[in-house]
Amino acid sequence: MSQPFKAILTNRFTLSYESLHTFALNLHLLGYESTAPIVAALISSVTWQLVHSRLAVLAGHLCVAVLPIILVGGCLAYGQDRGQNPVEELKWLLQQKQYIELERRLSADQSVLPSEDLAYFSGVMANRTLRVANSIRLLEPLLPVLKESNPVRAESVLCTLADDYAKDFRYADAATTYSEAQRLAERLGQASECDAGQEASRWALLSAAPVQTIADHKPFTVVRKEDRLGLFQIPVTAENYSGYWVADSGANVSVISRSVANRLGVVLSTEGETAQGIGGLSVVVHAAVIPEIRIGKAVLHNVAVLVVEDSELNFPNIGYQIEGSLGVPVLRALGRITFHADGRVDFAGTSRKLDQGGPHNLFFERFTPLVVADFGHGNQLFSLDTGAVGTILSVQFLQEDQGLIATGDLIDLQLIGAGGNLTAPAYVAHDLAAKLAGQCARLKDVQVLTQSTGLPDEFYGNVGQNALSQFSSFTIDFNTMSLTATGGTPNACR
Repeated sequence: MSQPFKAILTNRFTLSYESLHTFALNLHLLGYESTAPIVAALISSVTWQLVHSRLAVLAGHLCVAVLPIILVGGCLAYGQDRGQNPVEELKWLLQQKQYIELERRLSADQSVLPSEDLAYFSGVMANRTLRVANSIRLLEPLLPVLKESNPVRAESVLCTLADDYAKDFRYADAATTYSEAQRLAERLGQASECDAGQEASRWALLSAAPVQTIADHKPFTVVRKEDRLGLFQIPVTAENYSGYWVADSGANVSVISRSVANRLGVVLSTEGETAQGIGGLSVVVHAAVIPEIRIGKAVLHNVAVLVVEDSELNFPNIGYQIEGSLGVPVLRALGRITFHADGRVDFAGTSRKLDQGGPHNLFFERFTPLVVADFGHGNQLFSLDTGAVGTILSVQFLQEDQGLIATGDLIDLQLIGAGGNLTAPAYVAHDLAAKLAGQCARLKDVQVLTQSTGLPDEFYGNVGQNALSQFSSFTIDFNTMSLTATGGTPNACR
């Protein structure tokens, strides 16, 4: 069965309503007792989306799943035995983005790490767990020395700090710091590990935008509207406007249609940016800042959005139109959000509570939330996307469970975008047990990619609404970086 996606892939912005995310290569961490040489994949991110708006329509089973697109820079042999050197172990874990084990090892090795190494790895992990102020405090003092003594690590620090600044709505600082990282990479004669030059140009578009803020508020509840695809839409109001926007943890920045922008009266960026489609056609997007929006009792100011033509959020085959999506910066500002199966959505009051540390089951890779889940191979990292109906597992997952081939049907998973389409073969696992957010559930019709689509990812798949809807409720807490749930199927994981 062919299942169409709608996607826009870009070399500057990526508006990916259905962007597939497949693994090229990832290795399990070897234990300290191992002395055998290994071959590991050094995956360098050579592109990142300012926006994954993750909103799409799948025909057939209407199964939508979205994963961030990251192109593989290359694989090289890593034959050095890490032995008992804790710094080398942590470097390898960070290189492989094994954040679960990295957090554990960092906690265990704190007393034996040199102070500079401890500050570096602690600062990076603070970034990955949204402790932005801590990350900045730890990393900024390292830069003057690292630029001279260890320029490779200095570039890593610059990339992390730039991401911290972007998360802190310091867009101009983010652009400047990414530019510095790019210059350093060029001086080293190597590609930037965070594609810093492109990131600098993206964040520069918002360099004059004021900081997003949220007014203090008490806890409140709204009633969501579940659309025909099963996506959760939240009521949003502003001056001269009221509507429903998809709660989309897969969107790096909130997205609205041009007609909504007109009703809001926002000023669009003078020049549009070009987003290139699959077949080479271009789509123009504009940046804007909404002065104020209200979600229940919460009032947010200076919300940065990207504006796209209405046609890019329209799916005429099933008569489906999206007005907007609430991306990570807005959801994160709201702190703790609980989605109930009966349609209620609870928002915690304004909190100044700081995360006291791990272990966490929620991490961030730039603006992409990653959740710890067990689909039968132990705890692994999956992107978490409330703006995707379906759950898709990567080819890396399939490589660890070839038994899925015998039990699933082979389908053609088709991406249809502006200017062309791309088809990826996938198996459908009709019945799959998963442990997620501390609870067990049985998932139906999970798609498992069988080969690279040319859009490789770094993680084991994407968790969408068909997994989250197995629970009576689930809570995303950005303050403590945790995903919890109630209900599920207790016997599913036995």
